[in-house]
Amino acid sequence: MQSDEDLRDRELKGALAEFVKAYREELDPELPPIAGPRALLRAQLADAQVVKMRWMPVAASVMAACFVVVAVVERGMPRRSADPVVPKSALTPGETRHVSIDEVCRKETGAAAEESAAVPADVRLAVFQEYGIGGTRANAYEVDYLITPELGGANSIRNLWPQPYSTVWNAHVKDELEDRLHGMVCAGEVDLTTAQREISRDWIGAYKKYFHRERPE
Repeated sequence: MQSDEDLRDRELKGALAEFVKAYREELDPELPPIAGPRALLRAQLADAQVVKMRWMPVAASVMAACFVVVAVVERGMPRRSADPVVPKSALTPGETRHVSIDEVCRKETGAAAEESAAVPADVRLAVFQEYGIGGTRANAYEVDYLITPELGGANSIRNLWPQPYSTVWNAHVKDELEDRLHGMVCAGEVDLTTAQREISRDWIGAYKKYFHRERPE
């Protein structure tokens, strides 16, 4: 025989079951099917992909145009050349004139010597233009003879280049080499052709060779 407590428990459970059943029968028709949200999500993703594909050619065109603009601007801007410690062989291969040892070793002093080595202003400007140097930077260079006139160098633009003052291997260092080679040629220690060839091909190497050191002091 069931107790009153068991009876009440059964009645409560039955009431709850009836409530749940009635609730489902009323609300289930209003709920969307499970596949509905998934289908909607797939459709939204597909639309986003279509939009992306449509904009990709436009974005590529914009990027290409930007690259073109940058290239044009860079081409129009003056480029700063590296200091030409060693001249460019295509621009400054070095040229000589026909001279005798007596002419090379005949010393000129004062105004006569300076006048023979002076570079005309229009030639200096042409040299700077060839090497892409202009403005105030020109003051930092000496338009120098690759083969000095003291060693039979020609007064030609193909024998000139802008040599910097500020680098380790500067115009003053090369002047030292020119004086050393001139003295050796006139002393019969080096022949003129050899001196011209070595200073034009690699003046830094010639400095190391004839001064017996790796760097200027």
